[in-house]
Amino acid sequence: MAMSLGGLASGMDTESIIQQLMSFERQPLYRYEAEKTELNTAKSAWRDVNSRINNLEKKLSPLKLSSTFNSNKASSDAKEVANATVSSEADKGIYDVTVKQTAQSNRLGSTQKLNKDNLLTDELTNLADVSGDIILNESKDNEAVISVTNDDTLSSLADKINEAEAGVNASIVDGHLVLESAETGLENALSITDNANGLMTELGFSGDLNDISNAAVLQTANDAEIEINGITNITSSSNSFSEAVEGVTFNIDKDAEVDSTATITVEQDTGKATKAVQAFVDQYNSTMNFIDSKSYYDSDSEDAGTLQGDSTLMRVQMRLRNLATDRINTTGDYRSLSAVGISVDREGVMSLDSEKFTSALQESPEQVMNLFKASSDEEGYDGVANKLDGYVDQLIQSNTGVIPRRLDYFDNQISRIDDDITSLEDSLERTRERYESQFTAMETALAEMQQQSSWMTSQINSLNSSSISSMM
Repeated sequence: MAMSLGGLASGMDTESIIQQLMSFERQPLYRYEAEKTELNTAKSAWRDVNSRINNLEKKLSPLKLSSTFNSNKASSDAKEVANATVSSEADKGIYDVTVKQTAQSNRLGSTQKLNKDNLLTDELTNLADVSGDIILNESKDNEAVISVTNDDTLSSLADKINEAEAGVNASIVDGHLVLESAETGLENALSITDNANGLMTELGFSGDLNDISNAAVLQTANDAEIEINGITNITSSSNSFSEAVEGVTFNIDKDAEVDSTATITVEQDTGKATKAVQAFVDQYNSTMNFIDSKSYYDSDSEDAGTLQGDSTLMRVQMRLRNLATDRINTTGDYRSLSAVGISVDREGVMSLDSEKFTSALQESPEQVMNLFKASSDEEGYDGVANKLDGYVDQLIQSNTGVIPRRLDYFDNQISRIDDDITSLEDSLERTRERYESQFTAMETALAEMQQQSSWMTSQINSLNSSSISSMM
């Protein structure tokens, strides 16, 4: 870069002049930056459109499931006694449940009180050798062999039992070894085979371990028993009954009293479908309102949205509205969303008449369900949710979708402008250097001229002085 003399010879503010010249030269750069800002703003708007349409797809998903429309619900007038869960296969009905017995686990306690940290051979004076094997729940799926040594204490024995994962929980309460089956019911009653030189017998675990008269038995294993609508002897190893009525699982409270009753009512759950439809309606409106906010134009104020005039966005909005309002290709009373209480007004706002929708669902659940979820592969035609979901997938599918391609377009345009800006900035730097070089040359020339002028003036003055002296 040439050295600038900064107007020393000319007296001009050359740096200011260069800055003004460069400001003019930068005009194309300002236009590039403005264009880049517009592209980034448009890209951001399209990303928001993509986000809202993606959320719309999520709200469509439940409307493609039979379980949304065929669901049932169960209510109990005495939840402290019993309640129920139901599947879509359950028959509607009323079930009077009477509790005859709740399920219990088998709990045992050693009859001897020991110091849990002392060796068993020291605590049990009748046994000098306790080494051997204890078999828990022999011949069952969870059978486990516990190896006992003379180095064991009551505490280490409990640890070995817990680590065996035999469906037996061991603890020590006030020096007594307590064993309890992890699961309730008769089939989970504990069994102990003592091959450890009589260790378990010495501790009191012998005889019928599910007989309450046995001193070691703290609680017997019991199956739960209920009566449903007068049908007796319905049993289960747990407090849940899933095989008594198809699609219904009755659950009795573990603290329910004998002969306590509860009435379970199983009925259609229209609320699940209504909630799913309302969620779709809300997201549809959110999506369309956002598109409106980005594509509007006010002729009076000449104010316009970020994507005003974007033909792609206009086509997307029109297609979504058409798919939501078109009839489906089938017969029956429910061929459009408006037939089940979902309407779109002149402003494009969708609303749900929940009473009309519930009435339609109760009257013709199969038709209403197919209005949304039918597919050409099964029913021979596509329902509204299926058609909308198919179009939405075309919009947002990674790489190939309309919106990802639109975003790629903006990325490419922004990248092109970045390249142009880089190239222009290089050119501007060279222009600045040229201006500085030119002004430096001018200042240098002026300085030389001023020096020559000063020399000539000095010579003339010298000549004049000599002439005057000779005349005197």
